[in-house]
Amino acid sequence: MIAECTNVDEFAFLPVMAGMWRQHELWDGTYTLDDLLDAVEVIRVRRENERRAAEAARG
Repeated sequence: MIAECTNVDEFAFLPVMAGMWRQHELWDGTYTLDDLLDAVEVIRVRRENERRAAEAARG
């Protein structure tokens, strides 16, 4: 079973949860919406690649 946040927008906080950004950078102007979209794409691709590598390692 996957745990999910109940009080946090997981999409907006994904770079924070992944350790790429700090929470205050979401609202202080450090990053733009385009930066957020790029970061989320990178995280999702990385996770998928890790999943595929683990699957391949299992045979």
